[in-house]
Order: sequence, then structure tokens, then C-alpha cells
Amino acid sequence: MILFPRFREDSPDLQALAEFLWVQAVNYVIPLRLRQRAKEKIVESSTGGDLSHANELIQRTRRTFIDFNRKHPYRASEVGELLAYLIALRYLKAVQLASKMALKTNSNMPVHGLDGIHATFSNGIMTLYFLESKLAKSASAGSEDYAESVAGFGNHRKQYLLEYTIISDMSNLDALSPTDRDAALEYLDVYGAKKSERIERSVGVICYTDKTIYSEKLAKNEKTPPAAHESVLADRLSKEYPSVRQGLSRAFQKHGIDPLACKVFFIAFPDTDALREAFYEAMNG
Repeated sequence: MILFPRFREDSPDLQALAEFLWVQAVNYVIPLRLRQRAKEKIVESSTGGDLSHANELIQRTRRTFIDFNRKHPYRASEVGELLAYLIALRYLKAVQLASKMALKTNSNMPVHGLDGIHATFSNGIMTLYFLESKLAKSASAGSEDYAESVAGFGNHRKQYLLEYTIISDMSNLDALSPTDRDAALEYLDVYGAKKSERIERSVGVICYTDKTIYSEKLAKNEKTPPAAHESVLADRLSKEYPSVRQGLSRAFQKHGIDPLACKVFFIAFPDTDALREAFYEAMNG
């Protein structure tokens, strides 16, 4: 699937997207139990309207992104990770099991681990989604980076087991009821007796720059509705999709990846660096 940002008349509105991402960042970074605790404190306050606890979470979220950017200045994946989180919620209906962004600012945690872990439960089966996000100069470069990461994770048993430890020990599971938490931990016990069925899928979110596809525009005038500009871009992307899919297939074949075990979302931007800059501007107000 290829996605693109909504337009403000004839151009993608990166500023509005960046502002939306920053608003959602607190849900991505802060573990569920801490959000629930803040909500309880607000309700328990004398007026029921003391929002200082909510502001504490926003400040903590801001510090997390600043710390990540300071400790890993050559990585530019933060916006991609946040988009992957939202895509998993929206398109896969999969809840977040672990807040990885906060963990990556911990010096004891590997920064090169998965970008997110989500799950769905249906008919006694838990489907785990391992999220990988990439910010790339092109769709083909992003496909290669994603396939290489998937292959590396699949061949790294220690990292694989560590991700399960993260889910079990430092995740949103403790926000569940004791019964639900015990059931989830049974799903996640890779060493224990198999009692519950589990499926694992990799989800790739590849944000890539495509200046060419955004360069040709309809004439901007009062007779052209804003939706028409988006429709033109959507048509161009649909024509480009077969070649993007072929490039991904070649990358999968090169690295020995089973395509049936992966779900990949491409997001075309006129400039991924501009989106990242807009995000930090939104964060800093």
C-alpha cells in the first residue's frame, strides 16, 4: 500500500501532519499505565480539572525525543516510528504492547531493536506485529533497508528473545486485568509449554522522498477543487505501485525474506527531511 499526506489545496500539508504527529506522540511514548495514572490524578484533584499531570506527560515525551536525537544524531527514524505506530492502530487494529521510543533512550537498551510491537487477538490466536520504520531517499532504498533489517532480526536469536522480554517485563501488559495479563504472558512465553497459538508478522513502514511525482501539478484556480489535486497524485502513485512492488520483491528475494510474513506500507513525501524538521518545530511550539 502506498500512502501520502493530505493536501492543503495543491500541496501536501506537512506542517499539519507534523502537528498531528506531535499531538499523538504522548500516546506513543508514554506507557499506558502512566497515562492511566495521570488520568486518575486529574479526576481525583479537588476541581477535577488539574491538567498539570497531563502536562508532565507532554514534557516527558518532549524530553524523550530530545534525548533520542542527542544520543543518536545520525538516526532519523523518529517520525517514521511514530507513523508506524499510528498505521498499526489504524490499518491493523493492533494495540501497542511496548513503548520502544522511551526504551531507546536508555543506555542499557539496544537502539537497533524493533521500532514497535503491536498485537491483535482473534479466535484464540494472538498475532504479533513487529514494526520496522525507514526514512529513505527512494522507495527502492527503503525496501532494501527494510529487507536487510528483517533478515538481521530473524537471524539474531538473542535480539528476538530480548524483544519478548521487553513485552513481558516493560510493556503495557501490566495495565491489563490480572486474568488478561496472565493470558497474554502465556502467549508470550517462548520457553514454556505451547498452550496458546501465536502468529508473528513483520510490518514495514517506508517513508520515502519522491520529488518528481509531486513536481507536476494541476493549475491552481477557483474551478479546481482541492480534492482534485490529491486525486491526480493518487493516480500517479497507483501507476508507480507495480514498480515499487517489484523492487520490494527483489529485496525480499535477495535477503531470503518470505513476503507472506510481511506487511509493507509506503508513504511518499516530497521531502522526508522536511517532515522531520516540521515535527521538531511542532514539538518546540
